[in-house]
Amino acid sequence: MAIPDPGILGPFPGAPMRPCALCLGLLMPGLLAAAENPKVTALATEGHWLESGWSAHQPMLGKPAPRLDLSGWLNGEVKPESLKGKIVVVDFWATWCGPCRASIPHNNELAQKYADRGVLMIGACGSGRGEERMEDTARATGLAYPTARASAATTAAWNVQWWPTYAVIDRNGLVRALGIRPDYVGRVVEALLEEQPGK
Repeated sequence: MAIPDPGILGPFPGAPMRPCALCLGLLMPGLLAAAENPKVTALATEGHWLESGWSAHQPMLGKPAPRLDLSGWLNGEVKPESLKGKIVVVDFWATWCGPCRASIPHNNELAQKYADRGVLMIGACGSGRGEERMEDTARATGLAYPTARASAATTAAWNVQWWPTYAVIDRNGLVRALGIRPDYVGRVVEALLEEQPGK
């Protein structure tokens, strides 16, 4: 459907002519119902870990999630078809990374808290070194959610620049947050559950 002439949508003479959400909602019913929760976008921006990485992560938001090439699963293998319709949190972590290891108990809590609401936490271990210690590290830290080795192609496709890097994918398979701090993961998930409560 074509967007109507923006001239009829301007708020007043001389103002920039941009379609407003209310106008588009009235002219194209159903558009607002599918709108994203602005709280998710605000949290993804506010909670982004490093300003230097924002230019790589921001363009990925709202786009289909890149492929996750994972192997050597611990705590149960996650098949691609089991992700359909779920909110997925991907924790890109490394065995040598202190903040990654320190975040695991909190990740376990999040995985357990949201499991019955269609939220899945997945660990993706892959920094290019130390992956051979994944099983020992998982055991030592009590990592309880599914985790696997991430290929170099996966970390490149996701623009992983530091560890841990958290990504949150919505029920439609779109990246909604990437590179957020650990303390923002639960907040983004809560906002997404408001937007997409599930079935």
